[in-house]
Amino acid sequence: MSKKHDSELHDEAETRPSDLDRERYKEEAAAELAVPVHPVNSRSDVRNDADQEIRSASRATGWAALIISIMSWFVWPVLLGITGAVIGFMAYRQGSRGLGVWSITLGLIAAAAYLVLIPLYYAVT
Repeated sequence: MSKKHDSELHDEAETRPSDLDRERYKEEAAAELAVPVHPVNSRSDVRNDADQEIRSASRATGWAALIISIMSWFVWPVLLGITGAVIGFMAYRQGSRGLGVWSITLGLIAAAAYLVLIPLYYAVT
């Protein structure tokens, strides 16, 4: 049995792409091989962006709770007061401590004042 050389086993013309194939498939690989010009965001940048979004969302929640709690002093004190207190607690837990505490305080005072003062008013009159 004679050993055949690799070139005898495979015809190079079959495996090599023709000029026609090269013209048909003009793909560019530079983007995969090139080093990026700008460094990719590190984990700290991504974490800082996420923290910024959470802080922004907690501020928005805190302001919404404060507006609802202030509205509870004029319209539907029990419903809006308790709602403002609950949303204020959510804002407090998310990190907007000051707005959360103010919302909880104003909302619960409005609800408690209505539940205490209205029965007293009707008891006196």
